[in-house]
Amino acid sequence: MKILKYVMTFSVLILLGSACKDDPRNTEELIDPWLRERTPISFKLQGQVGEATIVDDWRNDGEGTITITMISTAVEDLHNVEVLDLDLQYNATSSVSVGSVLDMTEGSDSFIITAENGETRTYEVSFEEFQEPIVGVYEIDQLWLYGGTGPEYGGGAVWNLMEKSWRWNVDGKPTAEEDNTITLVLKGVDEETGDTYGTCLNDAGPDGMYASFIYDDRDWVKHDLKHFYRCIPEGESTWEKDSETGVITFISSEGVQRSCTILDAGDHDLDEYKSISIENLGFNFPITEGVSDNWDVIWEDDAKYLWHPRNFIVKATKQ
Repeated sequence: MKILKYVMTFSVLILLGSACKDDPRNTEELIDPWLRERTPISFKLQGQVGEATIVDDWRNDGEGTITITMISTAVEDLHNVEVLDLDLQYNATSSVSVGSVLDMTEGSDSFIITAENGETRTYEVSFEEFQEPIVGVYEIDQLWLYGGTGPEYGGGAVWNLMEKSWRWNVDGKPTAEEDNTITLVLKGVDEETGDTYGTCLNDAGPDGMYASFIYDDRDWVKHDLKHFYRCIPEGESTWEKDSETGVITFISSEGVQRSCTILDAGDHDLDEYKSISIENLGFNFPITEGVSDNWDVIWEDDAKYLWHPRNFIVKATKQ
């Protein structure tokens, strides 16, 4: 009986061995994962801010997405946005390289990465616009002034610059600015500090005029007060914004710098007794250079306009 049992067991083993030898394997050979790598390590386009977000589609191994934040106004031609950085995995290749361009006019474009073993993955690159709140077009409403000698004694005033209209030169009164538009365009951001910068266009509007800021004092002597009141340069200039303080600095083509903060709609105190009401928003420029108190004219116009202007405020409406 034992002999028969051994013979049967040996026969089964022979049959199993024969079956294993004759039937082909129905599984793929194992592949080194490094040979299949198609995920870029890093990616950067012209105008990009921060790091790209790279995601592979686990449902479809042949697709992936790259999402970036971009300043589109920093790119001269969205049809040709240059690839600044593309770092690939082990022996992978790409249909684009550093120096190649993508067409981002429709908000996205794509390229293909090929692994060493020939497998491919198509990445769609799309961008979200970097947001800087001050960017936009502003219509100038009025020019205002806070100034005076001894405001604590009643010598301060908050005036529309046209409060004493006869003080201003006939050609180029402050009202010449009231049809102007200010266009702020974003051009870049410092990725270390977060400070933003761009261009400014102060358009003269339909009348083609800017305020001359020529002032007649109490003796009818003329004074050019652009050093006080030409805070937003005529025509084209540049701007910078401090990300921590919110201070905006306008820089003229001659290099003159004037800084301001934004006043939101509402009432804003300027001293213990004086405040200003802002209907929409205001660019508030402190005036600190070239000013002095003149107690001899404390109650006169010259004390406010000429001797010690303290703040120049451009009331505006954002389109």
